[in-house]
Amino acid sequence: MISETSFKVTDRFEKEAFDRFVYENQNTSVFQTLEMAEVYKRNKGCKPLTLAVINDDTGEILATLLAKILEEKRGFLSSFSRHSTLRGGPIFVDNKEGVEAVSLLLQHYNKIAAKEVLYSRIYPLHDVSQITPVFREYGYEYEYWQNFLVDLTKSKEELWSKLKRDKKRAVTKAKRNGVEIEEITDKTLIPIFYDLVKETYTNRGLPLEDISLFEAVFEILGSKNMAKFLVAKYKGEYIATRLVLTYKGVIYDWHVGASRKFLSLKPNDLLVWHILEWGSENDFHTFDFGGGGEFHEADAGWVEFKRRFGGKTVNYGRYTKIHKPKKLWFAKKAFALYSKYIKMFRAF
Repeated sequence: MISETSFKVTDRFEKEAFDRFVYENQNTSVFQTLEMAEVYKRNKGCKPLTLAVINDDTGEILATLLAKILEEKRGFLSSFSRHSTLRGGPIFVDNKEGVEAVSLLLQHYNKIAAKEVLYSRIYPLHDVSQITPVFREYGYEYEYWQNFLVDLTKSKEELWSKLKRDKKRAVTKAKRNGVEIEEITDKTLIPIFYDLVKETYTNRGLPLEDISLFEAVFEILGSKNMAKFLVAKYKGEYIATRLVLTYKGVIYDWHVGASRKFLSLKPNDLLVWHILEWGSENDFHTFDFGGGGEFHEADAGWVEFKRRFGGKTVNYGRYTKIHKPKKLWFAKKAFALYSKYIKMFRAF
């Protein structure tokens, strides 16, 4: 066992060493990179928290963590929405020392988060059962959270055979009706992307982050081939969109949007098939659908949409710690009343 004095939790580290550690780790994720930290830094209402555990005796990085601290746009209640998300992290050396480093890392992180946010939520993107006891030790409660992973090492013919019959029909229909897929390569089109995403989020009653997030993704990740903004067009009009991130052989489905009046043309189905086909042809090994909901959402339409593309169902769970229970209780009550008011206002 490493003596506690040999550990150091720090937000100051060599960028090259951090980048190398994240990239070479078997449980790596685009959401734990320094590029993503820079994206969060440019996103209004958001700030990154990046930490590393270093063994002072050897200089070796043992664990890293990138948390996204966000205050959602909720009108006068915005300050009550402040929370932190750790997607795909922490990342750690897969041995006893790495597990000990994660323990120290979460202990340090919790002290910061207790002052900053109402709650923190960890979304593992791999099977990291070796550190889940550490999550529980520091107050993170497990919740069911499924996901769908598509194996892109298969040929496009094999991928097509895995699609459910209705998805094959939908893709065929979209093509027959003249729906086309394009990639956004001009930043001036980001507002069009944003409006489509905003329509979908509004219809589902979900808050959407500021457009500055997507501008930063385009500039930082797009310039490094780590992001693709795709749009579906019909008769010259943009009708649906999808933002995916790419990193070390994985395509991550991240943000989606579509115009409701064109849903019958099945642009969303064609977009997903286009991504699967492209990934298979360009040496990616996995398409990560970005989450498939809680247990009670198993039959939700958006979950079923993802399931029917033939991916493998996994449940790596999610882990939540409430730092300010009283304030969170008040926030939930206030948001419920606020949502009711907004619905009444829209009715007039």
